[in-house]
Amino acid sequence: MARIDFTGRVAIVTGGGRGLGRAHALELAHRGASVVVNDAGFNLRGDDAGDAAPADEVVRAIAAAGGRAVASHHDIARPQDARALVDLALSRWGRIDVLVNNAGNSRHGLLTEVPVEDFRAIVDVHLIGSFLVTQAAYPAMVKAGYGRIVLTTSQVGFFGKIDSLAYAAAKAGLLGLMHAIKLDSISHGILINAISPFALTRMGAIFPKELERLIDPAQVAAGVVWLASEACRLNGEILVAGGGHFAVARTYESRGIDLDDPASASAEMVGERWEEIADMDDALIYSDALQAVGATFARLKNMTGLA
Repeated sequence: MARIDFTGRVAIVTGGGRGLGRAHALELAHRGASVVVNDAGFNLRGDDAGDAAPADEVVRAIAAAGGRAVASHHDIARPQDARALVDLALSRWGRIDVLVNNAGNSRHGLLTEVPVEDFRAIVDVHLIGSFLVTQAAYPAMVKAGYGRIVLTTSQVGFFGKIDSLAYAAAKAGLLGLMHAIKLDSISHGILINAISPFALTRMGAIFPKELERLIDPAQVAAGVVWLASEACRLNGEILVAGGGHFAVARTYESRGIDLDDPASASAEMVGERWEEIADMDDALIYSDALQAVGATFARLKNMTGLA
């Protein structure tokens, strides 16, 4: 395919000062985008005073390579800061074509160990922050009739991780946010997708030195740049990327069983017929929740002669 180019496009990358966000910002700028590099510079827990250096350094690197960028030190978990971030992009370049929601923090713990303050702190950045920036940027995209939004989810949100309760809940919540937005956004020329990355960042575990070059954040940036491009026509997809591995993750529903008499349902019946209920052969993918419920509703209407 032709080289993906962002000349004339404006991109916002949250959490763009380090790790994955830095790689996304650099690659978008390399391909011609004007980039707002947002990073409040917090520590991994997100509970210190913040540091302007990470975002500023990425902006300098982009400028040194001949690109265009501006630093934002806004805290996206705060509504007024999310709005100010978007206003910065609009005042500087007059448009927003790409939004990469990447900012995150990390606090570990089991269910019985996690203080509610830690749970809220994780959800506030990953989920609420992504919501706030997307909500603020959306009207400009609607007005332009074009936009690409990328959310950052995780396989931890799909499958869980024993010490990452709040992180898993936030990352799963982002998928619900994506699926809800996609139903309206597509009519405005705006597509929204999610990246599920695996890379060497300060959030990850300590990896052997021999593996580090194989899990560079730049490899994930390849997937993000594709999802953020005009050439991408996907909407509501989840791209798993990292370590040279690329895959798609989706939510499926089994065909299940249908009772002739719904009133005959019992707990015992569910247990006895579980293998039939859970059989994933010829599984279904629905475009939205109404379609999923609608299949059962249509069957019930047929049973009662209402169809």
